[in-house]
Amino acid sequence: MKKSAGMISIIMALVTGVQIVGQVIVARLFGAHIELDAFVSAVTIPTVITAVITGTLNDAILPLIKKKQREGESKGDIYFIKIILILSFVILISSICIDFFSIPLINMLFGSRGNSFVFFTNKLMKWMIYTMIFSLVGSLSSSYLYSKNKFILPSFAYLLGSVINLVIIIVLSPYLGIWSMPVAFIAATIVQLIITFPYKIRYYFISALPLLISQDSIREIIFLLKAWIPLIASSFAMRFDNIIIRSFASRLPEGYIVYTNLASKLFIGLIGIATIGLQTVFFPHLLDLVHRNDLRYSRKQVQKIKLYGLMLTCCIILIVTFISPFFMRIVLIGGKFSRTNVEVLISLFPYLIIPAVGWGIAQLFFQPIIAIGKQHILTIINIVAVVFSWFIASLLYVRFDGLIAISGGLTVLSFTGIIGAEIIWQQYLNHNLAQSKQ
Repeated sequence: MKKSAGMISIIMALVTGVQIVGQVIVARLFGAHIELDAFVSAVTIPTVITAVITGTLNDAILPLIKKKQREGESKGDIYFIKIILILSFVILISSICIDFFSIPLINMLFGSRGNSFVFFTNKLMKWMIYTMIFSLVGSLSSSYLYSKNKFILPSFAYLLGSVINLVIIIVLSPYLGIWSMPVAFIAATIVQLIITFPYKIRYYFISALPLLISQDSIREIIFLLKAWIPLIASSFAMRFDNIIIRSFASRLPEGYIVYTNLASKLFIGLIGIATIGLQTVFFPHLLDLVHRNDLRYSRKQVQKIKLYGLMLTCCIILIVTFISPFFMRIVLIGGKFSRTNVEVLISLFPYLIIPAVGWGIAQLFFQPIIAIGKQHILTIINIVAVVFSWFIASLLYVRFDGLIAISGGLTVLSFTGIIGAEIIWQQYLNHNLAQSKQ
């Protein structure tokens, strides 16, 4: 487990490095201007949905795949193909609906910038919402690989996708301008799917098709959705940070959508290096502990992982806040990104320190709740967190300004869920340990 976690952390460090370099190059190519503001706004809805899918589907479906595989290898493979076909259809219909209602959605979030900004953002977004089906199948493919204890290939696919995304932007931006960004986004998503898809079981498509409308398939998809929908709601609550950041940044002067996006990506990206290995590898191990009902050891392992996550997160925050500005002044200034732009960007860091702690540790607090099957309660807490965070952000915006609103909203969003998850976990442990003593 430690070896796999280490390898994943190394690969994700490379991914983050590529993405940070990409952010620098994009900033220098396009500057903190209206076109890049529009792209960052356009990518908000597709990336939030994609992140929710990829961030939750593995936790929901991995226990089900493992269960089917224990019944027989072929049953597990057929189950996997059935889920791909059914969920792909659902995501396709969802994409069409989002496309149809895209103007009202964008206007609700970014309407303060005016109609021309809304319509241009909508043009960019229409190209990207239909990539969600590729992200879904790619995420399912990664879960299948995880079920076979193959942890490295999905991370490698993500790395290669990030490289391809950056290369396409560099090559095509002189010819396509801002449109090189959605082209690169689409290409990277498809490449990741091509790498991770388990081709050796493709012949099960024929076996799975007649079973799609069977009673067993209906029960299986209902069972999956019961486990997955609460995770979707919880993950959306955590991903709601992007909506808070970009929506309230759109109420600030031109360029602030770019500034806040760059600052948050820097924190999230570097924190992700520190915690992604822990999250990916620890969850299957925790599932085994919970299934064995080894509560005392589970408690120790969860406490240890949470402590490691908090320590690593704090280290990254210190690095970003006090060390990265020196390098940013060297690498970011140039092209269409001026020294003034860099100083404005650095001035945003203090607003993101407390939210960044939540970004680093939230999933480590959520995974034990998922493992014990209490995600339904967590979902309610996170829905409350979304509503409360938007209310607090709106109130702070009226009383202060957009930056205070972003910081306050993000803090409430993250820590409401974290505190709620810890309460659920401690109640579960105390109740079950008390029963075991009787």
